[in-house]
Amino acid sequence: MMHSIHRLFGLLLGLILLTTSTVAQDTQQRYLRKSISYVDALLPIGSAAHIKPDQERHILRTVQSEIEMSRFDYNPLPDHLTDAFCKELKSRQLSSINAAADLMNETLVPEIMRIIDLQKEMRAQGLVTEAEKNSFVVQKAKETGITSQDLETVMNAAYIYLPIISQVSIEKDKRNNSASATVRGGILWFKINSAGDNTSVDLLVKKEATGSNIARLDGEFNYGGRRLDGAEYAFVSAAKTFARNLKVATQEIPEFQLTNPLTTAGAGWVELPMGKSEGLGLDDKFIIAEYYEQADKSLIQKKLGMVRVSKVSHNPKEGSRARNVIGGGFQRGMVALEHPRLPIDLSFRFGMAPLAMNTKESGNDETFNGTIYTGQLWFNYNLAKSTQWSQFFVSLYGEFGGGSISDLEIWYEEVPAGMYAGIGIGFAKKLYFNRFHLGLEALGSYAHYNFSDTPSGYDSYEWSLSTIGLTFNGNLEIALGYDVLLGGGVSYKLFAPSTNWTYKENGEKVDVTDENDIGELDFSGVGFQLYLTWSLPSLSYDPLAAARGMIGH
Repeated sequence: MMHSIHRLFGLLLGLILLTTSTVAQDTQQRYLRKSISYVDALLPIGSAAHIKPDQERHILRTVQSEIEMSRFDYNPLPDHLTDAFCKELKSRQLSSINAAADLMNETLVPEIMRIIDLQKEMRAQGLVTEAEKNSFVVQKAKETGITSQDLETVMNAAYIYLPIISQVSIEKDKRNNSASATVRGGILWFKINSAGDNTSVDLLVKKEATGSNIARLDGEFNYGGRRLDGAEYAFVSAAKTFARNLKVATQEIPEFQLTNPLTTAGAGWVELPMGKSEGLGLDDKFIIAEYYEQADKSLIQKKLGMVRVSKVSHNPKEGSRARNVIGGGFQRGMVALEHPRLPIDLSFRFGMAPLAMNTKESGNDETFNGTIYTGQLWFNYNLAKSTQWSQFFVSLYGEFGGGSISDLEIWYEEVPAGMYAGIGIGFAKKLYFNRFHLGLEALGSYAHYNFSDTPSGYDSYEWSLSTIGLTFNGNLEIALGYDVLLGGGVSYKLFAPSTNWTYKENGEKVDVTDENDIGELDFSGVGFQLYLTWSLPSLSYDPLAAARGMIGH
């Protein structure tokens, strides 16, 4: 009897749990390609109202090249439908994105609704054959000017986007030989909502972004087969960064996010039913999730982990593979949600590096050792999509800090602590095993060290030295979250000892090339670093474009 009661109690408890929290597999739908229409124009507002025509064309084409991704089908709205909108736009001084949205609703949306109403009239008359439909459209074209192409374009579109520009600034500083550019604006996404005879064009979302860059004013740049000066290069690279930030913002819109159920899963990997035709790329991130239905029929999303795409299928009938980064035990039917990010990782590092001086004062060879402590800023640019090598980066860093060499004297004066600065560029490769990443970095490096003092009763002086060498890093990282890594590692610097000192006394340079007792400064040796890395959703500067701009080529 008690055994039966226990079984009955267990059954009732199971039913209660089932009704309050069940996995809602029917919500896990495959991503369907979206049909997009767009106004082939840029909306200048605010200070950008007087943008130059060539700048307007360049920004528009750059935005279109980024926004028009493989996951969409595109149909530009016919010019005669947008003429009234563009004319009204030029006659007004719009000051905000909201004002631009209001203008579109006021001028362009009614034109779209005329076409939608025409489609409703066709359905109401019960036109079935192509001949009947064509005859109807020809007659309406005479009355309203709406052509069959207009009808097809609008009725095939589910969304409309409109790029907006609010600031374009190019500043030239001849004194510092520099040019800087900023492009700021956004994008409006409208959705055509149809429910029976009730159709509307509604603002879905607005996204804003910024792009900036700097370049040498006297630089000469080859960009897309064109020769550009510094100001032109700063502008086109700022526009590129602006458009790329808009692309990521668009990918984050739920309606446009690649979402698919897993087709299969194994030990450390999953298979995704999508590939190149949907715009999938090597190293793209996906969150793995399940949906649970509550007693009130509402859904709760539970994120289970993250995977990174390791193989992209070029055959629509075959799936792509992704390797587990966070979590595991994923199963067929769980949902893969796109987690879009820029191909740029930002690292904040704390480093320790050796510093030594080899002296030959009074005929005695002696080495004095010290330590440099630095704060470092790293940009790691993922080249996976262009090289097809997963987790392959070009790395750019800058560091600043200080250090001292114990017991060292020059000309019988104790050497004080000095300041250190360095920059470098090179390549990095990462291998990852679930949460753990092994990274190898090889970079060319520039190092500068200087120290100064004003001894009591004596003239002020400053010593400085610059040299170049190589830096090799071996790192171990752990994923703390979907976008954050904690890392640490060993660094080895390989520099030739240098005596290329610059000496200043009371601010005046003094020639010390014939001095034999100053010693060689050496940055070589083993160091250590600890850091955090963040995968960026947006960045106003492209670090590689900025570095190229500073170089001037």
